[in-house]
Amino acid sequence: MKKILYIFLGIFTFTSCTDLNENPASLITTEQFYKTESDALSAVTSVYNAALNNGGLTMYNRLFHLAFEIMSDDAIAGLRVTNADVRTISVLSHSTTNDRVDELWRESYVAINRANIAIERIPLIEMDATLRTRLVNEAKFLRGLLYFNLVRLWGDVPLVLTETSSLDKDKIEVSRTPKEEVYAQIIKDLTDAEALPNAFSGADAGRATGGAAKSILAKVYLTRQEWDKAAAKSLEVIDGPYGYDLFENFADVFNVATKNGKEHIFSVQCKSNVNGQGNRLASSATPVGIPGVAAAGTDEPHASAYGIFSEKDKRRDVTFFTSLVSPTTGKEVTFPPRFYKYFDPAQIGNPTESAKNIPVIRFAEILLIYAEAVNEASGPNAATYAAVNRVRKRAGLTPLAGLTKDTFREAIYLERRLELMFEFQRWFDLIRTKRMITVLHAVGKTNAAEKHYLHPVPQRELDLNPKLGQNPGWE
Repeated sequence: MKKILYIFLGIFTFTSCTDLNENPASLITTEQFYKTESDALSAVTSVYNAALNNGGLTMYNRLFHLAFEIMSDDAIAGLRVTNADVRTISVLSHSTTNDRVDELWRESYVAINRANIAIERIPLIEMDATLRTRLVNEAKFLRGLLYFNLVRLWGDVPLVLTETSSLDKDKIEVSRTPKEEVYAQIIKDLTDAEALPNAFSGADAGRATGGAAKSILAKVYLTRQEWDKAAAKSLEVIDGPYGYDLFENFADVFNVATKNGKEHIFSVQCKSNVNGQGNRLASSATPVGIPGVAAAGTDEPHASAYGIFSEKDKRRDVTFFTSLVSPTTGKEVTFPPRFYKYFDPAQIGNPTESAKNIPVIRFAEILLIYAEAVNEASGPNAATYAAVNRVRKRAGLTPLAGLTKDTFREAIYLERRLELMFEFQRWFDLIRTKRMITVLHAVGKTNAAEKHYLHPVPQRELDLNPKLGQNPGWE
């Protein structure tokens, strides 16, 4: 009997596409698929599409911003936001029925199921053995990344490692797995993925590499406060054969001409006018009212965000802009600070078609992970100063020196915020460092409470699967 693949009522599809920016569209059965090398490539491409950017409101292409980053001290729901669920999550007054939280859970498990299918079925295909192993490891990398995001947001989550192929109650009603077991699987998947190639080029640019696996592993260990492991793994990236380095100019991190360059370890691939693969964050962050610019203007920085940058910090005017010349009138229009990192000048008329990639992890963060981990293990030393001062030097700031362990820690926290703003890092940083309530109360988000260290399990999921249970404070 023919089977159609499901994940918690979410139907997904495959086609023969292999480019990371192609979008699967046609529904087929498993009997017709997983026969050829092309099928294997398409299966893994479908995981990238679901996990990163398939042309809709996908996780890394704006959903992360709306589902959790907007809760931080970096962002707010702008005046043009009409979705009540977005407005409530921005001020941490959302409920278990919040549609953005629900969507994030659903999309995560759709992508995980695609990864599970690839990991299970590709080894059965008669094809080049080296390519077969590589594709399985790419799927493991993506599954590890997906579960890493889930466990940081929800704590205990269902750890599903096999294909969900029916709506049988016994198969879809699964309990939440203790987060330590989830982390063990994350580490296993990413460790396997360390065997991936050092780099890809051409049409394969943007695929997961061994360096990307090591980098996410370093971040996993940092989040778990396994300081020695975080330091060692990040040092493997810094000293490894990958050729990673900082761009000399911070703006090149976000230039279309320098995409997938030496600083980019793993990024969401965006293209203009190709299957809706533009960077949606550009339009949502660009203000309305500029003649000839079709922007949404919904995503605004928190009032405190712009002011934390010194005038000497070269990152400020790459992270934000305060004026834009109208392409139709030629006149400059000024406005309060708005996020600029993803605005593509070549697509000024329709910012939704921005071709700027979205970083998932880049070399500057690895330097900061190394500095933080070593400091937490044993205090600052010459190597930690060297790492963080590489980032500061590029920003045009004076080097750090003579700090205590505590003051160095605070300096790293600030440096991460300055360097990585609008890259979906701030909320995770506030959570893992246990500063969320204090920091948010200080900037006026006084609804922040202990329960917000974890997202609520979506009510729709609880209704479908009573075995899940709710997180504390959300009952």
